[in-house]
Amino acid sequence: MAAYIFDKLRELEEKNAYPLHMPGHKRNIRFMPYDFRLYDYTETECTDNLHMPEGIIADAQNALAELLGADSSFILVNGGTSGMIASILACCDPGDNVLVAANCHKSVYDGLIMAGVNPIYISPSITEEGLCGGISIRDIFRAFESYDIKAMIITSPTYEGFTCDVRTIADIVHKHGSILIVDECHGAHFVFSDVFPPSALSQGADVVVNSWHKTLPCLNQGAVLSIKGGRTDSIRIKEAVSMINTTSPSYPVMASVDYARDLLSRDKNLFSSYIQVLKDARHELAHCKTLKLVNDSIKGQSHIADVDISRFTIMVRTDITGMDLSRILLDKYNIRIEMAGLHHIVAITTVADDPKGIKRFVKAITELDKKYERKFIEKIPISGLSVSVPEMTPRDVYFSGKETVAYEEAPGRIAAASIIPYPPGIPLVPMGKIITGENIESIRQLKAVGISVIGAENGSVAVVKKADK
Repeated sequence: MAAYIFDKLRELEEKNAYPLHMPGHKRNIRFMPYDFRLYDYTETECTDNLHMPEGIIADAQNALAELLGADSSFILVNGGTSGMIASILACCDPGDNVLVAANCHKSVYDGLIMAGVNPIYISPSITEEGLCGGISIRDIFRAFESYDIKAMIITSPTYEGFTCDVRTIADIVHKHGSILIVDECHGAHFVFSDVFPPSALSQGADVVVNSWHKTLPCLNQGAVLSIKGGRTDSIRIKEAVSMINTTSPSYPVMASVDYARDLLSRDKNLFSSYIQVLKDARHELAHCKTLKLVNDSIKGQSHIADVDISRFTIMVRTDITGMDLSRILLDKYNIRIEMAGLHHIVAITTVADDPKGIKRFVKAITELDKKYERKFIEKIPISGLSVSVPEMTPRDVYFSGKETVAYEEAPGRIAAASIIPYPPGIPLVPMGKIITGENIESIRQLKAVGISVIGAENGSVAVVKKADK
């Protein structure tokens, strides 16, 4: 017998590849100088209760709210996923219309199912490189003019580090009496420096979810939900958070969020020195032509408001793919990155990174940039309707009968699961929409060039069963 998970983790630790990926603590003892075994408690007379905080947890949450500029903040131990689901449950009633950015995380789609709401999908713009950009303000106006919308949900920043014009979006949403929910899970670090994009809360968002474990030195699953502005029902928010969070919360996870908040708030030099490392690294990478860093020049294009400089999104403009580059970085340089697509990679840095590790990555990219000849790589256009409504709600699809059919049998059938090319991560066919012949042809083209299409495996897709006649 074997301890399968433990043995694999021990093997990875022995290989000691430099982690340019989540979680944000990077296993750096300087930022997590404690033995988790010693802090794995349960609710006792002095450890407070996450579901009815009156002591240390209440103090920690109040300190978070003060730091983030929120009216209230709630520690999440089930990750940002639980925050997004709780936000939808708290802000919407069954049957409400919700405007949903199509590049939202899976948790949003799960929340739509649980809440029983009616999604109206709005597609983000696509950059020239085939990545998700921001949301068109014109499309948002069009959606609000056409539908009675209770809330809007957007992702800002994206996985690649691009933010939307949250301030303008918030103004539009509020003028229509609606609530703006922002998945800012990849932007928990924004509040610690003006060099990063402004936080969603500071730009008028009503509910914001931050995954502290992604970009700050916290244990996996540590996250925070915050509310501001009085447009949400704080009691219902608290109830929804309690409903989604486990009743056996991890004290090490909660403690890691609280410790990171305290440490990073007190020692301002930590972020200032880290930011200088980032600036130096981006300056060197700016000279690369084949492995091209996405930089500030993309601002204003494809409705992108800002770019997070802590995230290295590298476009691969040569014969090798992003997956190939990822393997080369691991095999030759012992660097493990966060994500690899067909034409790009994403490397995540945080304040807990060793500057030597970031410099090693820069050296690897600059060396490889000289090795490969730059070539024009034709991108397959991926787009959907700017604003669309599914034939069935996610909840109705979830509780319906389903079957798997071959590609050629799919046109005219309702998708039982979203069909999502990645990159860019926008559903080609959202759950509940009718699949067309053009959709199937796009799937074939995408898979032919190596793009992963979630929901379209082995020449088949899942569809809703037809009702018996």
